[in-house]
Amino acid sequence: MVNVGFDAKWYFQGPPSGQVVVKNLVDLLIDRQLPFTLYLFVDDQYVEQARTLERENVKIIPIRARPNLLSNVFIIPYWIQKLKLDIVFFQNFACLWPLSVKKVVCVLDVLFLDYPEFFTKKEMMYFSPMRFLAQRADYLFTISKSEKNRFIKHQLGSDSNIDVLYLGINEKFKPLSEYSIEQVAEIEAKYNLPKRYILSVGRINIRKNLVNLIKALPFIKDKSIPLVIVGKADHKNVAIAPYVEQYQLQDRIQFTGFVPDEDLYIIYARSTLFCFPSYAEGFGFPPLEAMSCGVPAVVSDRTSLPEICGNAATYINPDEPEDIANKIDLLLYDDAYYQEKSRLSLLQSAGFTWDKAVDKIIVQIEIMAGLQASVFSN
Repeated sequence: MVNVGFDAKWYFQGPPSGQVVVKNLVDLLIDRQLPFTLYLFVDDQYVEQARTLERENVKIIPIRARPNLLSNVFIIPYWIQKLKLDIVFFQNFACLWPLSVKKVVCVLDVLFLDYPEFFTKKEMMYFSPMRFLAQRADYLFTISKSEKNRFIKHQLGSDSNIDVLYLGINEKFKPLSEYSIEQVAEIEAKYNLPKRYILSVGRINIRKNLVNLIKALPFIKDKSIPLVIVGKADHKNVAIAPYVEQYQLQDRIQFTGFVPDEDLYIIYARSTLFCFPSYAEGFGFPPLEAMSCGVPAVVSDRTSLPEICGNAATYINPDEPEDIANKIDLLLYDDAYYQEKSRLSLLQSAGFTWDKAVDKIIVQIEIMAGLQASVFSN
């Protein structure tokens, strides 16, 4: 029997995108009939909760989880030898030894290599070993063709050992019509939601480019439609208040701060349109989440976003507030265009599922282990 280790330390707590990825992959992996024994490395703070993940061929290995880099480089190698693992699936950072183990690494993005201005010095120092360690992996997964090209550009690997692992969207993101009147009313009251609003979701930092979105509001024809911003300040955050005051937009912008997922589903579905003027993304969860609700999205024409959003999105130059406003107006004032983008949004987002991602991982493990080709390979 082949023994496979899986870095699941972020299952219970971790960076937002990383936790979404790990939790969804693990939840599906453990319920598959796997042709190998799966050892899940989990944060030892959550060992009791992790026991619920055990199956006949799924074993829980609690380890010291933080920081992720040191845990992967120094702690997991001990368990590789102890458990006689053949293959290990890592998040972001691979280990260097033992040489006998085959290493698969999922690196969500290496945006820091091309856009250092969006990261703190501390983040740049922490991420810097990622490239060196990736070069010593047997196989790499990343989350878009845009990022695969960046990997090749910076020589993390080659075309032959880098594959794109498109992520999935939670099925709980769905159109407003699929919620009860009572569910919607509860969220409307809880967050004092306007009747119509432009929605923006994401961490509040320089890279998300909220300043230009705020600057765009005065150019929108509808001078009453508000902007609802969901998210909390992050590293390299930006002071938004001065711009709100400068353009006298206090009555048109509503900040919710952090919102739990169960509430966020309806906030998305209740929105009129979604705007995401980010300068750089490795994938682009928020636009796809909006699209899954049938809400048209206005997004940047940069990095991975055109690849992920396809012909369903309306694209902007994120450096131009007037262009952002014009594209918002296009959706607000052309009903046929709006309805077509809503229809295309549902079609585009439906192509991104966690089942497809898990299928690809299983196939790659089988290939590396020399097992019979998976039925999922088709």
